[in-house]
Formats: sequence, structure tokens, C-alpha cells
Amino acid sequence: MAAEITRAVFAVLTRRARTLSTKTVVAAWLFEVTQLAARKSRPSRVWPWRWFTRAKRSGEPLTSGSAIWDQVAPKFDRAMSRLPRKQKAAVLLRYVLKFDPIEAAGILRTSAPRAQERADRGLKALVRRFRKAGCADTEMLARELAENACSTLPDELTAHVADAMAEASSRRPRQTLARQVLTSLARKRWRRRFVVGTACALVLGVLAGFVILRSELQTGFSRSISLFLELRVRWDAFTVRGLTAPAKPWPTDADTPTLQAAQARNGAAVYGTTNIWLAHLQFSRDAWKELEPRRIAPLPNFVQPNGELLLRNPKAQRGGLAGVIGFEFDWCHAEMDFGGMRFTNVAARVKGNGSHLLSLYGEKRALKVDLNKYAKGQKLAGLDELVFNNLVADSSYLSDALGYEFFRDAGVPTPRTAFAYLTLSVQDKYQGKPLGLYVMVEPVDRRFAADRFGSRKVPIFKPVTYELFESLGDDWSAYAEVYDVKTEATPEQQRRVIDFSRLVSYAGDAEFAERVGDFLDLEAFARFLAGQVILSNYDSLLFDGQNYYLYLDPASQKFGFIPWDLDQCWGGFALWLTEERERANIWHPWVGKNRFLARVMEVEEFRKRYRASLEDYLARLFVPERLFRRMDELAKVIRPAVAAESDFRLQRFEQAVSDHWPELPPRGGSEWADRPVHQLKRFIVKRAHYVRLQLDNKTRGLTLKRPARE
Repeated sequence: MAAEITRAVFAVLTRRARTLSTKTVVAAWLFEVTQLAARKSRPSRVWPWRWFTRAKRSGEPLTSGSAIWDQVAPKFDRAMSRLPRKQKAAVLLRYVLKFDPIEAAGILRTSAPRAQERADRGLKALVRRFRKAGCADTEMLARELAENACSTLPDELTAHVADAMAEASSRRPRQTLARQVLTSLARKRWRRRFVVGTACALVLGVLAGFVILRSELQTGFSRSISLFLELRVRWDAFTVRGLTAPAKPWPTDADTPTLQAAQARNGAAVYGTTNIWLAHLQFSRDAWKELEPRRIAPLPNFVQPNGELLLRNPKAQRGGLAGVIGFEFDWCHAEMDFGGMRFTNVAARVKGNGSHLLSLYGEKRALKVDLNKYAKGQKLAGLDELVFNNLVADSSYLSDALGYEFFRDAGVPTPRTAFAYLTLSVQDKYQGKPLGLYVMVEPVDRRFAADRFGSRKVPIFKPVTYELFESLGDDWSAYAEVYDVKTEATPEQQRRVIDFSRLVSYAGDAEFAERVGDFLDLEAFARFLAGQVILSNYDSLLFDGQNYYLYLDPASQKFGFIPWDLDQCWGGFALWLTEERERANIWHPWVGKNRFLARVMEVEEFRKRYRASLEDYLARLFVPERLFRRMDELAKVIRPAVAAESDFRLQRFEQAVSDHWPELPPRGGSEWADRPVHQLKRFIVKRAHYVRLQLDNKTRGLTLKRPARE
């Protein structure tokens, strides 16, 4: 066996001598190769069993005798293999090969004291390992190293060395053991390169991560948040079973009659709460590509340290989260069939913020259709624009319809709603593909103003700001982007916004209380705010500074409010726990700082009107039995359409409108598809109870806090 190992070691040496680095200590290299050859020469065992059949190492102390080196050598080899590379080379040169310190230092390319220090430290490490193995006699170890470790090779081994070196001059060693050793060395070399490469990659990755993190800190994590939101939705689509199940065609046996748009004479005939229209959109291949949201640069620093979001990206055409995180929606040409009426050359685009993100589950996008943009005079019962909300964030399908109906019953100027079941055709891609059930919301525009206020010239604004009526100076250009006029506003009407902003920002408490009624319709605003509060609609003025319209009545020159985007009302905004939204404070309903609401709430006259509105709602409108009946009526109408959309959506729908709620879900709403379904009836019962307790001064309610960025 020794002869075979010797032949293999020197054959390998002959093959590798020219490739060794000049810094390589040949003695240490030979020691390593010899150990490798010895391991390769042992009989192989099946790997799973060798751990159970391995002989236990003896912990008995060494005994004196002629065969003591035979006892020392195996322990010495194992201990040496665990030494650091530089210490191993120093021990071999000084104590095994018996070089003097100067010669060893020359080979190790260091000073003589340094070489001796390495050798001594290595020897101490060997002694510690021998002590652990039960060899307490360290003097015996030193003596055996000095006398036997580097004995002269026997003549027969010397002959084998010569034969091995001659044989290795061939292109490939014929000896099997030598080839195995060469293969193992190559693998070890590549493993070393892999480890070094991996370590370098990790270091570079950490540095790159630091650079990216620093950039993200400077830009408010805008790219990361955008990517996270998109990946989060796509992960749900991949993991939540049934979420992306395709919708089925409209059920032909549905109880709801097929409506004919030709018979609709006005907007009221189109927007009936229980109406379900059949609509079909058709796109060319190029138009479908144009409909795809276009990526733009996200807004830097849009996540503020206090958790507030900046919701206007100057590079986006519209305000809101979608534009801030880098999505732009462009108009494209399409054709539409609505209730049996054919419309050619209509304009269509994607709409929405959170609803757009959740539409990444599939093709069910929220859409806006303009009949009049490309073909002037093209209308549907006097309407020229249709809004289709995709309901992907609302498992009940009823939050919008019930919410808008509640505000209309409360006397607040509010859009009307209807339902629609949409299908889609795309050239060379889809033909009559069902998308599912949508809610149609009446647009707030000139026609809306004429119908509600008797004049098309009512200025209507759509603010996006956390600080409504914050003074921005005396120039309207500073206000224009924030207030986003949807109709027209004369310079005098623009001046009303500026003057009221100065009053809110700078007036003393007494002056503000005396003059606020000159600018704000206190009764109308009390009814609007009481509705938002009792419905716990925090995706609104109460929290993120959006999803409402502001109008200026031309007759009274006072401001009023119009609710919008109510898919998260009825306590469905899942940023807080369900119980928190049920118990939310009615006297401090806003989240974070809101100077406008805080100052108005301090006005005694407004507080009386606000309290009266809440009392009226609890007595007349926000009555669980009344709302349950209405919910059941609407649920019966839309249930076949929900069932046609998918079994997954039908199951969540039944949970959302159920009378039974055995356990409180940890988070309500359905912003993410893997969360428990928010149950509307539970919220209504609990919210009515806690609002009553607060009005009776039996509890203070919970003041919701804005989640600060960590």
C-alpha cells in the first residue's frame, strides 16, 4: 500500500510541478497530496452507512515501545490537516523536515522569528489536539517528531519514486490512484474558486445593495415599493387557488331581465342600483397594446418619514398611487356594445389606483370609456362617459352601490350606480372573453353638475392633498395641480379657494369660527363628514387626502363635498384591524395631521350639525335591520353574475354578505386575496353600537394613528 501511494504521489508531483505557484511550500503540498492519496486508497463504503460503521477513535494515552510512531502518525496526520495553511507549512519545515529557522524563513518568505513563531504556534495547537485525544505526554510527541517523522526512505520506495516520475512523463498517468488524486485536486481547486467567487459575489452584492438602499432612501423607496406591490399581487395570483379562474359567460337563466339601452331616455334610466347591463368591448391588436399601462419614472421620496404618501407625480397625467409608483394610463380606440346599442370609435383607458394593481390578478381591469372623445355627439341616453369599476378589492361587490345609496339617502349630492357584466374581444387574441361583474359609477362632470345643482357652470375640483385648504400663496398656479378643476372655474371662483385657504391657515380661532360659514356650507359638510365617519371610509379625506370631489355652489359661493370611490367604505380599508375600524373615534376621525378638519371640528355650530347628522343616520339610515334587508335584496340580484364570474369569488361573496361571523378576522377588507373576507353585516352592527356609545359619552373611541415608516 505504501508503495502504491508513493508512486501515485510522485506521479502527481511530476504532472503538477510546472503549474505550482512559486509561493507553494512543496512539503506542505506533498503532505496534502499524500493524505488525499491515502484516503483514496482505502476501501470505499456506501455513504449512508459509513457514519454508522465508522470505528471509534481511541482516546487511550500513548504507550512507550518500539511501535510508538505507528501510534503517533495517524493522530499527527489528522491534527496536521486541521492546522491553518501557514502554520502547517512552518511545522513541517521546522519540526518534521528539521530545517533551521533561517532556511525555513527563506522558503516561507518571511523573517526567521516569524517563521519560528508560526512553527511554535502550530506545535502548541498539535499538543492541544493530542491532549483532547488522550495523549498527555507532549514530550513524547516532540521526541518522536525529531527522531522518526523524517526518516530516510527505504530503497524499495526510492525505486518506486523513480518509476512513478518516469511513468508520469506520459500524457495521462496509467496508475488509477494517481488519476483519482489528480481529479480530486482539480475538484478541490474548482471548489476553492467557487467559494472565493461566491464570497466576492456576496461582497459585491452587499456593496450594490448598499448603493441601491442609499438610492432608495433618497427616493423614498419608490422603486422598491412599486416592485413589491406588483410582485405581491402576482404572488397571490400564483398561490391563491381559484383566484385567477376565468369568468364564465353571462348566465342565460338569470332572473335579471336583459336591459336594452335603446329604451333608456336619460341617466336615471341607465343608473338604477339593481340594473345589470351587458357590455362588450372590442380592441384591435394595436389598440390593446396602447391600453396597457405605460411605465414612467416613479415619484422620488413619495413615502414620507411620518408615513404620508405624496400622491401627485408631475410626470403622470393624473394624481393617485398608480401614477406615483410609475403607471400611466393612455387612451386608445375601441368599439363597444352596451345593452344592444353599438358604439364605434369610442375612447377607452385603464383607471384606478389600488383597483388597477389588483387587476394584475388577471384581465379584469377597471376601465373608463368616453363615447364623445373621438366621435363628437356620440352619447348614451345623454351620457358621454362611462366608468366601470372592477370590484376586485371588494368581495361583497356591494360596497360602492350601498355606499353611494347611503349618501344619496343622507341628502349628499352623490353619483348613481348600476352594474354591468363585461366581455372582451381582442383581435387575434380573445373573442367574447367574459371579464365579470363591474359596478358603473356616474361620472362627476358638467352633466352631473347640471342635474344636481341646476347649472353646468358649477366649479368641481378633485383635490389630492393631505392639507386641504392649506395656503399656497396668492397665485392660482400653485393651487391648480392640487385641486385639479374638472369643469371650469372663473378667476373669482379660484379666488374663493385662495381666500378660504388663507382663513384656514392663518385666522385665529374666534375669527375662524365667525367666518368659516361664509366659505363652507356647514350643514352639507356635516352630512358628508358624518357619512364618511359612520361608514369608516378611511380611503378618503379622513386618511389619504383623496377620493372625493369639492364643488363651489355659484349661488351661495360656499364649498360642498361629493363622495367618490367607495369600494373601501363599510369599514373595508384593511390598513387597520377590523375592531379598530369599528371603534374609530367620531370626534377625531382623521388620521395624522389635518388642519382643516381639526379647525372645523372645533367650531361649536358645526359640532352641533355634525352630531345631529350622526343621530339622524343612527335613527333612520344606519339601522342594521334596514341595511341587512337592502343588502339581501341587492345580493339576490347580483348573485348569478358573481357565480358566473368564478366559484372562488362566489364563495368570498357569500362570506362577505353572510349573517354569521363566528370569529373576528385579524384584518378586514380584501386588498390581498389571502386575507379573511371582510363581513359587512358584522361591521354595521358593531359600528352602530360604538357610535351610539360615543354619542352617549360612554366611550371615547379609538383615534387611529398613521403607520410611520420604519
